[in-house]
Amino acid sequence: MFLVLAWLAGQGVAVARQSGLVVAERPSMVVTAMAPVPSTYRYTCLNDLARQLGAQASFDELGGVFTLRVGERRVAVAPGVEVAALGMRSVELGDEVAMRYGRVYVPRWFARDVERYLRTVGPELGPVTVERPTERPAEPTRPRTVGRVCIDPGHGGKDPGAVSRWGLVEKDIVLPTAQLLAQELRARGFDTVLTRDGDYFVELEDRPAVATRKGADIFVAVHANAIANASYKGLEIFYWYGSWSAASAATRREGVELAQAIERACQREGLTVRNVRGADYKVLRYSKVPATLVEIGFLTNRAEEQALRTTAYRQRVARAIAEGIDAYRKGNK
Repeated sequence: MFLVLAWLAGQGVAVARQSGLVVAERPSMVVTAMAPVPSTYRYTCLNDLARQLGAQASFDELGGVFTLRVGERRVAVAPGVEVAALGMRSVELGDEVAMRYGRVYVPRWFARDVERYLRTVGPELGPVTVERPTERPAEPTRPRTVGRVCIDPGHGGKDPGAVSRWGLVEKDIVLPTAQLLAQELRARGFDTVLTRDGDYFVELEDRPAVATRKGADIFVAVHANAIANASYKGLEIFYWYGSWSAASAATRREGVELAQAIERACQREGLTVRNVRGADYKVLRYSKVPATLVEIGFLTNRAEEQALRTTAYRQRVARAIAEGIDAYRKGNK
């Protein structure tokens, strides 16, 4: 644990210096002025989790390490770093830890692991193993019956989603992109239904419920990304991964294959796909049909933010997602 903490401290300071997020009077303190608060779809605030668990929270400004402690169990993260210490185990997060206005944010799946670990009673007897899905299911080999697609434009109304430092609002991007996706799908013979068709908010649990009520065969959520590191770019595609979901095991496997089919179509379109992975997002957890969530670009990357403003880029993304859904239906690679 102490070796990991030392390594995290070094990484925290290095990242802060490399990114220019350094205050002159306190050279190791990471600040994020004007940066958006991470999306709650993707991130959980560790400060809030500490209060819920009654954990002792501390931030070492010199080393740049944020620590949670319950008894002898400790968790340590460093803003700007993609590795965390969970007890005596280092964990690859896949996304950087973010810090906004003194509050620390980690990927939601990791926050769930932190909660389980810190709630465990008794001393730590050995390394903590955090299992992540590694196997990829077999490629689809036969056509599927997919007639209706439920498209979920994220956020809306009182919930703007992420907001770029240049003023672009996530909810204003994802709705027109979802509408373009619906057009592309209808042109390929699909029926479509949207969870919202205007600027209003729909509760998270109600979004996959629309798919159930309307008899949709698959559920596709559309979002835009935001993170502290402005160099991050590309699409991210998520399928459900967690401890419980409303879908059967077979349906969850189909969700993975749907995400992978969209990934391949995006790559054929020449789009950058940063990764495809599991996440315990509520809209995926409560879906009873194969489901995926597509982050169509990073609002914190200036080039992608400018592209997301254009109908041409949104059309390109919509076309690629539609091609992926069509390939999934046909059972093509």
